[in-house]
Amino acid sequence: MRFLFKAFTLNQTLLHMETTFAIDQVMVRYDLDKAHRILYSYDALKQLDVNHAFIMQLLDLFENEASFKAENFDAFSLAVIVDYIQKTHHYYLSKKLLEIEQNITLLLKDYESQHPLLAVLHNFYTRYHKHLADHIQEEEAVLLPYILALESKNLTITNSFKSMHVGFSLQHFIESHHDVEDDLNVARQAILKYNPPATNSTPYRILLSQLQALEKDLAIHALIEDHVLIPRALQLERDLYN
Repeated sequence: MRFLFKAFTLNQTLLHMETTFAIDQVMVRYDLDKAHRILYSYDALKQLDVNHAFIMQLLDLFENEASFKAENFDAFSLAVIVDYIQKTHHYYLSKKLLEIEQNITLLLKDYESQHPLLAVLHNFYTRYHKHLADHIQEEEAVLLPYILALESKNLTITNSFKSMHVGFSLQHFIESHHDVEDDLNVARQAILKYNPPATNSTPYRILLSQLQALEKDLAIHALIEDHVLIPRALQLERDLYN
């Protein structure tokens, strides 16, 4: 770990962190009240009821997306990974998208009613928001509970789940899965075409920054889901039914 946890030792000394994008994006999922703090201790991390080694892997990934290796997550149970996915879903719906919506509201005040950017922003919050929410709902209702059922390695539990969700399969999910960060990139590129009014350049820049941050966050979310969670779940499924 080459950053953030500058003084990690077995004797539980303080862990010095820089206030970086990585910290903000990761820690906000686990402790909203403490996410802004610069200083954490080993004991404090344990009190968050989260695997500190998993947190450190996430921080590396958020700092450098190109460093991703699926095998870096092999040591963590699927329950730990599912918990991260669920916390990420909650973060998107209860915080991230609401902050973007608030900034859009500020931005719209300085545009004429016929300005083409209004249609772009309206499209973003009438279509993209719903698309992301539906995507999350599908995963929360079926995919993630099924993966936890698989991790129990109990055929009775898994079959019981499948009987309640007839037609669901991991393979079907993979084939119908669409990375939602691609749609976000399209919206961000469309917004870039329009210069902000001189009176409202700050909300415009903030909005672009927010969308770019969410796009990066979603890309990492997809890496963990598509290359760690789903492949391991498929292997569990094969093992269980063979």
